[in-house]
Formats: sequence, structure tokens, C-alpha cells
Amino acid sequence: MKKILLMITFLAGTAVFAQAQTQKVHKTPEQKAQHMTEALNKKLALSADQSAKVNAIFAKSAVSMDSLKAHKSADRKANMQARKAIMANTNASLKTVLTADQQTKFADMKAGFKGRMHGKRGDHKGIAPEQKAQRISKVLQKKLSLTQDQYAKVNTILLKRATQMDSLKANRSATDRKANKESRKAILVQTDGELKAVLNADQLKNYTELKAQMKERMKNRRGAKAPTAG
Repeated sequence: MKKILLMITFLAGTAVFAQAQTQKVHKTPEQKAQHMTEALNKKLALSADQSAKVNAIFAKSAVSMDSLKAHKSADRKANMQARKAIMANTNASLKTVLTADQQTKFADMKAGFKGRMHGKRGDHKGIAPEQKAQRISKVLQKKLSLTQDQYAKVNTILLKRATQMDSLKANRSATDRKANKESRKAILVQTDGELKAVLNADQLKNYTELKAQMKERMKNRRGAKAPTAG
């Protein structure tokens, strides 16, 4: 129920393109490379020789990205720089294979997808704490049949939580992920404690079941995700 709790709580070149094209299932570097090559072939009408070279470039990139993810450090900035280096190398290699017209189309594809992704992230980040609290309060009102008095109290609790979460995100540590996680957990525990004082026994039971169901769905969804390839 992380969505309710959060509602209550490569690659920018080739990987951005790959992210749009690949399904969220685990694939080997070879499978990722083949899938991206086929997608690129469809968009850019690659020749047989180009297709073979592009596939080799993507395979090398996918292997590098998988290795980076398997051995990533706690330094997020260093990880990002390493990803950028792989992306830059991949793009440079592709430029030696694609024609000028194909390079233009490929650049347009990447720019278009990056723009859509940026828009989605911007919309999400632009939601004010009041809007987040109201949205989740309405969900709980529907699921738990809250009274008007309960709704008002729940909204106040969730507004406090949303404000704390936004503050945590704005000031989170760039290196200590464990500390960030513990801070989020503390906020959620506090929120649950305050909600328990508002909900009756039956509502609390339904709320607990709702969280468990959402947590399980999120767990399954994460398990189905594959690392995005270069």
C-alpha cells in the first residue's frame, strides 16, 4: 500500500529509449540488445550490416550497465557519472554506424522521450502537500467509510506526513541511503500511530489489510522489473 502511503506516503541517450521500448521483465544483456536493435531497426530502417553493429554496441552497453548495477557504490554521484560515461561511449559508437539522417531521427526520438519523462516527473513533484493529503484522505474515506470528523482529522495527519516527506526529500542525504530510509520509516510509523487514534477497530483492521495488499502488489511489481539496459 505504498502508493496509498506515499499518495498517504541508458540510459538518457540509448537507455532512455530502451526504457520506453523494453518490457518490465528480466532479460539478459543479449536479449536487451536484440530488443533495442529491433526497435531501432524499425524506427531507422537499419541495413543488415548496421543492425549487426548496433546489436554489438547495445550488447556491450548492456553488459557494462548490468556490471555497474551489480557493483554500484553508496556514492550516488559516482554511480551517475559512471552511467553517463557508458551512455556517452554508446552514443559515440552509434554515431560511427548511423547515417546523418538516422542520427537526427535517433536524437529526436531520445529528446522526445526525455521530454515526456521530465513532464511526468515534474507533474508528480509539483503536487503540493495539501493536494497529496486530500487525495489520500478521499481514498481512505471511500475505503473505510470515514465520518466527516474522521476525514478532517485524517486529512490533517496526512498533510503533516506529506509536508515531512517533502522536507525529507529536499534535504535527504546523497550518500547515506540507510539514514534516508530510516527517516521515511519513522514518519510512516508516526503517521500510522496517529491514524490509529482516529480509526475505529473495524476501520483499523481494513486499513491494515489495505496496506498489506498494496505492499504485496508493490513487492511483486518490483520483482518483475528488469534492470534497464544500455
